[in-house]
Amino acid sequence: MKSFLLKYKYHFLIIFVGLCCLEVLNFLLQLDKQMLIYPDCSNYLESAKKMYLKFTGHYYRPMLMAFITGIPYLFGSSDAGIFEWSFVVNVFCWFGTSIILFEILKSFFKEKVAFWFAMLPLFILGNIILNYHLLTENIFVFFTILAFYLLFQYYKTGKFWYLSLSLSLALSSMLIKPGAKFFGIVMLLFFIKEILKNYKHKSMIFLYGSFLMIVIQVVGMKVQYGDFTISYIDGVTYHNYICSKAECYKNGKEYEQINNPRAEYLFGLDFTDQKKVALEDLKQQIKTNFSNLVKAYFSDVIENSKTGNACVEDLKNYENNHYFSFWKSFVFDISKWQNRLFTLLGLVLSVFFLFKGFIKEKAYFFVAFFVAYIIILSGISCGQGDRFHLVTFPFVILLLAKFLSEKKRLKSFFEALQK
Repeated sequence: MKSFLLKYKYHFLIIFVGLCCLEVLNFLLQLDKQMLIYPDCSNYLESAKKMYLKFTGHYYRPMLMAFITGIPYLFGSSDAGIFEWSFVVNVFCWFGTSIILFEILKSFFKEKVAFWFAMLPLFILGNIILNYHLLTENIFVFFTILAFYLLFQYYKTGKFWYLSLSLSLALSSMLIKPGAKFFGIVMLLFFIKEILKNYKHKSMIFLYGSFLMIVIQVVGMKVQYGDFTISYIDGVTYHNYICSKAECYKNGKEYEQINNPRAEYLFGLDFTDQKKVALEDLKQQIKTNFSNLVKAYFSDVIENSKTGNACVEDLKNYENNHYFSFWKSFVFDISKWQNRLFTLLGLVLSVFFLFKGFIKEKAYFFVAFFVAYIIILSGISCGQGDRFHLVTFPFVILLLAKFLSEKKRLKSFFEALQK
């Protein structure tokens, strides 16, 4: 038992520090007493109910997220139990992200230094707060960092099963967050020769399994709603956000997310028509309103890069504590500056590793590509605070640690810390 604790002491320390961070923020902001359920959370609850109680799919939320979210329904859970389960899953994935990051960092740092870097995601306030909401972010980050860990193992050992499982996780993540589909496809295409060479390998079962889930999702959407698609959320998103903002610029109006007549019109259509109208609108905007579309895009990226956690703004002081307003404002400001710092670092480091990694270290190339991909993709939407970019922050920490480890002066500093 003693040898076991010594072997995994840093893993337990990460969990202990994480629990402390979680409890301190909960105490200061009354996170477990909040009752606001966001529309996205209601959507994820609805998708779980459709899967487990009605045996159907959801028009916006894919099957894997619904499967994870709705497990308690197998045991007769109420809707309230789903939210409690969501908190457990989110916290598990939140801890898991730091632990996997620690395992990756040990490949170029000794354990002591790797531990300090691995603890940094635990202090990203936006991720702590999202643990209390039925959302995809922490689950998606866990899937992605596990996929990268397996990719690192593949490059280290050359064993195909690591690659197969890594790619299956990358592809499966689009069934949690549909916006990840292009990232998964790029990774798949990059390794297509290796896949074709090993198509009879036993470990291909992981990839075949993810392909099967995607086929079930796409065919199910066709049968139920009329289109071969992962989700209808992409069309709704770019129509109601970037395209609506571009139209407002064109007409000299101020964009409003809530009072948006274009969104109200779109939601009044059936899902097939939503997809068609959104696509035609995008084509028309590119042809006739391109400059405002570009302006709207950069406005969205800038907003997503500098805003704080939107959930903090909606917190209520149910216990009437005199210090609540101060800590609410303080946490929001910290989340705002964390977003700015990590986004800026993410952009700089991703450019550095995209060029360097493609030539020398392919695994870091994909980490950098993921960071850049998320930040670039965020331009299609707005009004969500730091929610878009915070999924990149653990990966920015990984790139930063790798970058610092390769600088001679800093390397000598870290080596002194390890003694």
